[in-house]
Amino acid sequence: MDAFAELIGESQSRVRTFLVRLCRDYDLADDLAQDTFVTAYQKLASYRGSGSFEGWLCKIAYNRFLQYKRDDKRKREILAQYGEMLEVESGRYDSASDIQLELEKAFSALNHGEVAAITLCHSFGFSHQEVATILNTPLGTVKSQIRRGKDKLKEVLSATIDHEHDHEHECSEEKADRKVAL
Repeated sequence: MDAFAELIGESQSRVRTFLVRLCRDYDLADDLAQDTFVTAYQKLASYRGSGSFEGWLCKIAYNRFLQYKRDDKRKREILAQYGEMLEVESGRYDSASDIQLELEKAFSALNHGEVAAITLCHSFGFSHQEVATILNTPLGTVKSQIRRGKDKLKEVLSATIDHEHDHEHECSEEKADRKVAL
């Protein structure tokens, strides 16, 4: 048990980060991370050691996320069938960093496959092949998800930068107009 706790301790924050990026909800990510670690403990005997322990945990976390999405979809369908109003939470974060907020907004433009592939590859350092194994997805699909996801991130972030630049330019023009009027 102590060895397992040590392994979990080493991977806990990265698994949680992975889930936060997928869910875009800190509380849900915490719940799914807890489920991930419980499942990992229950299935520890099935870990073959062929890949990294962290990769194995990320695979469990991803499967937990997919199961949550399936269950959530079923719940929404049942509620909609009976005509109840569905209330969708905004998923906003209490982030101290404007950059973090912009990244979260940018990641929201990606589908969960793209988020998972980019996070595992670029944030966690897994190879494309390892990501394909973790996500149980063909290698070509993983490469496509990473490329499409990066393209979307660039597009969203450059649009944000362009918008901010335009806004600053407009503000400067307004100040200049006021000075001329004085």
